Parts: sequence; structure tokens; C-alpha cells
Amino acid sequence: MLWLPLAAGVAIILTVFQVELRDSHPAWAVISALTFLAIVGLALMPHLEDIISVFSDMSRAAEVNSIYLTPVLKTIAVTYITSFGMMLSREAGEETIAATIELAGKVVIMLVAVPLVQAIFTSLLRLLDF
Repeated sequence: MLWLPLAAGVAIILTVFQVELRDSHPAWAVISALTFLAIVGLALMPHLEDIISVFSDMSRAAEVNSIYLTPVLKTIAVTYITSFGMMLSREAGEETIAATIELAGKVVIMLVAVPLVQAIFTSLLRLLDF
């Protein structure tokens, strides 16, 4: 957890530089934000594996089929990826691209949810003896 105060400190310093960069060199402001995002994202990757294994262990302990867990994890991943893409697009001043990324993320989440909805619907029909 030592990386969190370090990342917060670097973020504060980068924010101060971003104020100047955004006015004089907007392209460099976007590149520096993207670089910071990539570095923090790569630092967090090993921790994501731990989170996924905890969800998998809970699923096995509760004897829940993976058909229910997989869409949840995929939805979380799509949400984070969409959020990062939207933030970067907005940082670059591209609201139209950010809105398109948001729409694409929502559609992908709906597609990911289809197997889960099918499973729930099938279970409901079995309960009702149809």
C-alpha cells in the first residue's frame, strides 16, 4: 500500500504542471496524463489478480456457477476501461469522443449481461415449470 501515497504525491505534482502545460502545450498535457495513467494502471495489475481470485474463491465457497460470476467481473472491467477512455478524451477536450466511448461501454455491458439474463430467465421458467 506504499504505492498509494507515492501515486497521490506524483498526481499532485503532475496536476500543478498540468495547469501550465494545458495552456502552453496542450498535447504534452494529454501525453503526460496518459503516461501517468499507464504507470498507475501497470502498478495496479498485480492487485487485480488478487481481487479476481477472491471473487472466484467466494464463488466456489458459495457453490455459484461461473456463468453468474464472469459477467460481473467483465462488467467491472468494461466500466473501468470505459471510464479511463472517457476521462482521457475529456482531458483532451474531445467531448464527442468521450460520449461515443460512454455509449460503446454501455452497449458492451448490455452484451455481457445477455448470458446472465438468459440464465436467470431459464431458472425462472424452471421454477414455474414451463
